[in-house]
Amino acid sequence: MDQSLLLVVAAGMFVMMFFSSRKRKRQAAEMADKVQPGAKVMLNSGIFATIISVDGDRALVESTPGTRLEVSKAAIVRFITEPVAAEAEVAEDAVVAAVTPVAKAPAKKAAAAKPAASAAAKPAAKTPAKKAPAAKPATKSVK
Repeated sequence: MDQSLLLVVAAGMFVMMFFSSRKRKRQAAEMADKVQPGAKVMLNSGIFATIISVDGDRALVESTPGTRLEVSKAAIVRFITEPVAAEAEVAEDAVVAAVTPVAKAPAKKAAAAKPAASAAAKPAAKTPAKKAPAAKPATKSVK
C-alpha cells in the first residue's frame, strides 16, 4: 500500500514537470518569434529599447537615438506593447515628486540617558610610571 502511494505521487510529479517544461518551451518559442526589428523590449537590466537587428543569439538594440547596444537575446525580458513614453511620463512625475520639498516638523531626538553606574565602572586613566636614572655600572679596579 505504501509503495503504491509513493509510486502514484512520483508519477504525478513527473506529469507535472513534463507539462511545465512544455509550457516553458512554448513560451520561449513565442518570445523568439517576437524578436524582430522594430519591436520595443525591456532588457533584464531595466533598459527600454527598440530592436534594430537580430543576428543569431544576439540582438542590436537602440535605447536612445544614437545609443546602440549589442545584447544577448536572453537579456530580453519582455516585449512592450504600450508606448514607452507613457512610462517615461510616470517616471518624470515621480522625479518631480521626489524633488519637491515637503514641509516637515524637525525631528526631536531624545538625549540618551547614561546610567550612573557605568561612569563609576570605568577605570581611571593610567599615567606612565617615571623611570629612575640608570645606575652606572661598577668599574673594576685593576691592581
